[in-house]
Amino acid sequence: MSRGQTTLDFAVGISLFLAIVLFIFLFVPGILTTFTAGSPEETVTANRVADDLSLGLLGSPAEPNVWERECAVAFFDGTTPSGCNFAGSTTNERLGLAPRESVNVTVAGNVSADPDPGSDRLCWDDSAGTLDETDSGCAGTNDVVLTAGDDAPSTNADSVTATRVVSLHGEAVTVEVVMW
Repeated sequence: MSRGQTTLDFAVGISLFLAIVLFIFLFVPGILTTFTAGSPEETVTANRVADDLSLGLLGSPAEPNVWERECAVAFFDGTTPSGCNFAGSTTNERLGLAPRESVNVTVAGNVSADPDPGSDRLCWDDSAGTLDETDSGCAGTNDVVLTAGDDAPSTNADSVTATRVVSLHGEAVTVEVVMW
């Protein structure tokens, strides 16, 4: 004896198929949202800037990821000494960016004897000749906070961040490039 398809079987099958298709169309875009937050141009540019900074802009290309102290301090101080691999008066000019692009470059690390493993913004204490964390030092008039560019946005909804680890004055520090 053969069994035929009833109207009820057809209705249940089609309803189940439509529910699954609707679930896929509603759920999949939410999964992919985190990968499309920043524009592709900003992602590429932030990585290029981070690579340029870490691989030779503030040091010698022959010794990548090692910054020369004089060039690094001058970059963040806004001066242009001879012998450094950058030129220009603004952060965007020094990094080869268009004036309309917003960028922030910050150096962070844990250079104190504090057992807290967190990273703090760093500065160059000119009088002592050392790297210090901004919350514990760098109150002198010739001290340089190692941050350049525009103020980074308070939310990271539309920003792209690239980080690199470099050596500055014998300390391993993190360079964070934020573009928006």
